[in-house]
Formats: sequence, structure tokens, C-alpha cells
Amino acid sequence: MTKEQLKLAEEWMAAHEEEYLEDLRKLVEIRSVADEEAPDSPFGEGCLKALKTMLSIGEKYGYTPVNYGDRVGSLERKGKGDKVIGVWGHLDVVPEGDDWVHEPYKLTREGDVLFGRGVSDNKGPAVAGLYALRLLDMLGIELDATVRLYLGTDEEKGMADVMWFRENYPCPDMSLIPDSSFPVCYAEKGILEGKLIAPYALSDKFLAIGGGLVNNMVPDKAFVELKEDGVTLEKIKDIGDRFTVERRPGVIRITANGVAMHSANPYHGVNAIRLLSDMLLKTGVAEGKDAEILDFINRVNDDCDGTTLGIVCEDEISGHLTAVGSVLGLVDGKPALTFNIRYPATLKGEPLVEKIRNTAEANNFTLALKRDSKPAYVPKDTPVVKALTDLYNELTGSQAKPYTMAGGTYARKLPNAMAYGPSGMPEPEGLPEKGGAHQHDEGKYLPHLMKAAVIYAAALEKASKLI
Repeated sequence: MTKEQLKLAEEWMAAHEEEYLEDLRKLVEIRSVADEEAPDSPFGEGCLKALKTMLSIGEKYGYTPVNYGDRVGSLERKGKGDKVIGVWGHLDVVPEGDDWVHEPYKLTREGDVLFGRGVSDNKGPAVAGLYALRLLDMLGIELDATVRLYLGTDEEKGMADVMWFRENYPCPDMSLIPDSSFPVCYAEKGILEGKLIAPYALSDKFLAIGGGLVNNMVPDKAFVELKEDGVTLEKIKDIGDRFTVERRPGVIRITANGVAMHSANPYHGVNAIRLLSDMLLKTGVAEGKDAEILDFINRVNDDCDGTTLGIVCEDEISGHLTAVGSVLGLVDGKPALTFNIRYPATLKGEPLVEKIRNTAEANNFTLALKRDSKPAYVPKDTPVVKALTDLYNELTGSQAKPYTMAGGTYARKLPNAMAYGPSGMPEPEGLPEKGGAHQHDEGKYLPHLMKAAVIYAAALEKASKLI
């Protein structure tokens, strides 16, 4: 793009800000939490509604909508050649959780900050991708490549949407994923998920126990319900302000209050399951075989680097492994801790799984592996990585470099794919307090979304010349 075109693009986005917000509002109002057990649609009514809504918005602006089995959608801008660039956003979100000040499924604006589930991850950037296509049209820029804005609906739960698409349809020649930070993420850690299942149920002192909402979030809530008796009440009388104690006839309910965080960055969260298990052990509420079960669960969450599981490792590209016990529930009445592990991008998951299995068995637990999502890796000296990095720096006056991350995007499931913005851009001081992705009061700085649309449009022009 020329400087004059970039200026026109920024002016056009400013003039269409309210239109952008109205389009985003329609999506944020939909509780599109994926449910892979839904009977009438692949990932639940909310995800399907969000998909159809986004396709309708794109069709209104003149783009050809395609619905791939109610799992993935696309909006197409035709190019001169036969190459295809995919821009992959996702419309599903993680559950809202508690402690929101703003309504999670209502787009709220305070100054230049937007609040609502999905404004950052990933509805806001997905709509910015649509506006990038509109910018190219407004500027009359004809690309060699066709651009398809793909919209997924199961990114947060395991990416079954894009895996199904890949098995049934051809993939784009190149893909950009607006679900990360600028400039270019050239490597993503692998992700292991599974359950550690206890050998037996807890004693009848424990009426219920649980914690966490989804696999990929440090849990901010965990609870236990105990039979009420004087001894237990005495043991828990000084457990501290991280806990809420409620009583009803015959029952003591204790809730541990942690700090939610994306499991890719566990050191910034406070794991409520760990708070709960540690308290039950230290107070002596858990005794005998109950203590044996909770001790292993507690030790798994006692660190974030996999020490207890025997899987500490790192590489020069993406750093060290992280591990989070993210959901506590029951399997056939027995306590089960779901884990989410992010392992270095140049390593393989199989040896780690074997070590976890051996550790589990040594503690009389059983491992049930759910998935091993392989790492994504594109060498950072690849021409397109360099070109898109240089473009971002040129448009923002930055000196940013390509980077790696522990988060997982569609890039790990697609050929020749890399994540590209718009998180991580510098923000001014004094903004209203907001949460990040997967946190309560999820928020996004609106000018960054407006700028991202301009950057995507310029990036698509650049990328179309490199494939």
C-alpha cells in the first residue's frame, strides 16, 4: 500500500467505527461456548448461531458465504490467480465464569475500551479481518490471491472444527490467524491434555468436590462440600480470606477463590484447585486415603513446570514446559484432575505422555489422554515472516521481532500458517481496568482493532505476492 492508501484506510475505519461496533455487538451477544455433545449441531446452538450471524454480516457487505457442515464458515474475496490465502478467526468463546463487573454477553464501551466475552478472543479480531476485506475493496486493490475469511466454532475446546475441515476440504496455500500478538508468531508450543484419575472415591465425609471451567484456563474457583460436624468446623476456622465458607443443614461448603488466567501463562494466575487441596491437607480435613488422593492432586499443581509429573524440559526456541491442573471433577465417582500442558515447539509429545503415565501409576492414578496437539513451527527466516514483521514495524514505528508463544491457534492445524496480531500492542496509561482472554471482564482497546484491520489489509496485499 502507498502512504496515501494507508491514510485513506485509517480514515475509512474511523468513519465506520460505529458500523464495526454494531457488527461486533451482534456476535458478543451470543453465548457461543462450544458443546461437542450437542445433539442438533456439531458444537452447540450458540456456536452455530454465531457462525450464521457472521456469514450474514459478510454477505451484507458483498462477500460470498459458505457454510462447511455447520462447523466452519468462510467469506470470500476473489483474486486474479488460483492461490488462496486464509484468514482464520474463531467465534467460539470460553465460559464466562464469575466476578464480571460488566455483562459478559453485552458489548460495553468505556472510553476506548470494549468489554464482553470474545472482544479479544476472538470475535473482535475476526470482525477486523472482515473489515480488512472491505478496505481492500474500498481502495480498489486487486490481489493475485483469493482471500477467504474462515470462521471456526471449536477453537477453544480442541479445534475439531478445523481438523474436520482439513479432512474434507482443501486448505489455503497460506493462512494468517488473527489470534495472537503482532508481529508474527512463528512457533507455538505443543499442547497435551488428559485426566489423572484416582484409584478410588473419597470417603463419605466428602459430599461433593470440583473446580475449574475449561481445560485451558487456570481455575479461579474450586469447592468442596463436607458433612457438617464440630471437628471439621474447628479445623477450618482459620483457613484464611481466600476461602468462602457457607453452611446449610448437615453441609459445609467451602469455595476457594483463585485468579483466572489463560493456561498458557499460568504463573500470572492463582490456581483455586491447588488452594483447595492444600487447605484440605494442611487442616487435616483430608485424612488417610483421602489425603493420599488429594496429596498427589496438590503436588501436580504445586508447580507450573511439570516437576511432579517428571516432565521438566525446554528448548531454545520456545522456552520451558508449563503444566496446569485445570479442572477437578469425578470419573465414575473417583476424583479426576484434568491437565493442560504446553511443551516446547521442537519436542514431541509421546515421551512426555509416557513419563506422565509412569508418574500416575507410581501414585496409583490412571492416565486418560485426551489429545496431543502438535506444535506449530515456521522458521523465522522464512520470507513471509520477515515481510510481515517488517510491514508491522513500518506501519507502527515499532522494532518488534518474530516470537514464539505457549498459546495455541489454528496455525498448528494448517499448512504454511502463522498467527498475526492484534494483541500485545502498546496501550496508553489510564485505561479502564480490563481482563485478558479467558478472564472475567475480558476487554480490548478499540483503536487496536481499528488499526489491526488496516494492518491485515496491507498484510494480505503483501502476502499475495509471496505465495
